[in-house]
Amino acid sequence: MTTVTAKTLRDNLSQYLDKLENGEEIVIIRHSEIIGTLKPATLATTSNGAAITAMLKRNKNFFAANRGLSPDNVTAKDLYHQALDKKYSL
Repeated sequence: MTTVTAKTLRDNLSQYLDKLENGEEIVIIRHSEIIGTLKPATLATTSNGAAITAMLKRNKNFFAANRGLSPDNVTAKDLYHQALDKKYSL
């Protein structure tokens, strides 16, 4: 784990991004207080939908029942796209 001030992080961002890529966690300090932590991305934190799809697969029956669909006739991918369509159609 690396500890860095906000200013040093800003001034040397690419160096610290390399550390993140190598799996290192970075603690950020501003005005002598910890304000946050940067952690390497994992499947659970990626925004490509993989984590959501995995969750839907685990809970397929629940989501299908609440949408009035038969769990045997709906895929996790279909539920994921329906959720996105609903979110962005508001």
